[in-house]
Amino acid sequence: MAMTFFQSLRLNARRFPDKTAIHFNDTSITYKALLERTNRLRNSLIKLGYREDDKIAILAVNHLDYMTVYFAITSIGAVPAPVNYRLTDEDCLYIVQNAEAKALFLGRDYFDKAQAFEADVDHIIYMDTEAPITARKKHLSLSDLIDQSDNKINDFILPGTTVMLHTSGTTGKPKGSVRSRFGMEERAIEQGFQPQDRTLCCLPVCLSAGFVYSLLPLYLGATVYLQESFDEDNALRLIESEKINSAMLFPAMLERMVESKYFADCDTSSMHVIQSGAGFLHPELRKTVLEKFGPILRIYAASTEVGPYANLVGEDVLNYTEGNCVGHPFFGVDLKILDDDGKELGVGEVGEICCRSDSQYDEYYKDEEKTAETRRGDYLTVGDLGYIDKHGMLFFAGRKRDIIKTGGINVFAPEIEEALEHHPSIQEAVCIGLPDRKWVELICAVIVKKPEASLTEEDVAQFAEERLAKYKKPRRVVFMDSVPKNLTGRVLKTELIETIQKLIQ
Repeated sequence: MAMTFFQSLRLNARRFPDKTAIHFNDTSITYKALLERTNRLRNSLIKLGYREDDKIAILAVNHLDYMTVYFAITSIGAVPAPVNYRLTDEDCLYIVQNAEAKALFLGRDYFDKAQAFEADVDHIIYMDTEAPITARKKHLSLSDLIDQSDNKINDFILPGTTVMLHTSGTTGKPKGSVRSRFGMEERAIEQGFQPQDRTLCCLPVCLSAGFVYSLLPLYLGATVYLQESFDEDNALRLIESEKINSAMLFPAMLERMVESKYFADCDTSSMHVIQSGAGFLHPELRKTVLEKFGPILRIYAASTEVGPYANLVGEDVLNYTEGNCVGHPFFGVDLKILDDDGKELGVGEVGEICCRSDSQYDEYYKDEEKTAETRRGDYLTVGDLGYIDKHGMLFFAGRKRDIIKTGGINVFAPEIEEALEHHPSIQEAVCIGLPDRKWVELICAVIVKKPEASLTEEDVAQFAEERLAKYKKPRRVVFMDSVPKNLTGRVLKTELIETIQKLIQ
């Protein structure tokens, strides 16, 4: 049975009491000090009356005490419900209400929003010493809760691994994905993270990937270099000066690092793992990263609900650049390709990617109907489509909601996008379906050109004709400087469709 998060902290504080657990800006904290800080907050939460299964929200950018709060909440069996701070005020309030949060930890950047949440929670706990504490009992300071509590460790054991991670809300309101399993050991084995690592953590901790890949190093007893937000120049300086060994970096982050003025001369020899995901990694970018860092790049496929389900590693990262290959099924994952009737499909046949593992979610909170839509018996799916080739490699073919129904034929948008992104002047291609009387949905390619590139609609059309079947060729091409994305870099296609429709009216 996997350790609870608090158990892992206690054990690592015994193993490595003086080892640095977290670096944040100019501050660092050892495992021994992190355990004491966590335990004091834990005891204060118990005194305030918080118990097992209580939901406690967190609205903050990355912060030294973010992990303290996670460890403390889960240590009493309560459930952290982090809020994506880049959502609208309306969506942030919705998440707190949907989670039925009894308390809210609030970061400095959001102190002025406290009043909006007062009616929905018992306590608002400010995460900085400059907190605007009022005379009202529900306004508390994190520092006070820690300083005014004792360090006594209670030995009672609670589940302590459940977190409510809301989806990004790309289609409708965010859904509360309740997860009690994260497969930390499986991730370490599959992805190469180690206890001796110094791990760079740049993703927002409020998101699923940011949470997991900030917690994983601490679970293993490694040292985390937590960044408030991603800065490519600073990331490269840290890799060189601190001899960083591992990192989780999304494609957009790698692209920015490659473009940094420090990239060419930076000493990256200490690195042994770069785990990437959350989107297609262009072959040219893969080659550049591998030439600089060596054969350490890994590209995985995952979702908040299913967890990680495939990983592309080693030489395969360059050998499989066509067709959006995402690698072999992840260690410990039982993966099948099923059709709409639940029948398992054969080699090369496209269907839903369905998985069973120790990393999958439990349910959507208070939404049995949506939860049931993800179940295929004891397998899970979020509508990702793919096929397995004769070598056992999984290819991502799109999402059910990414199908464009044009002229009575289903076309997978990611297939067109991947083909177009091989053009040397195209930085990013996004395909959407626009309402059309003749075609039902007309294939529209939204193109972001590389800086100073010269490219016309005719150029794109000719390139598509050379690489795609005629019915898959975009019938409209629109150039934009950028496309709307969420925090993880996923394109907000609903928003993009609305924007394009306004542009072409």
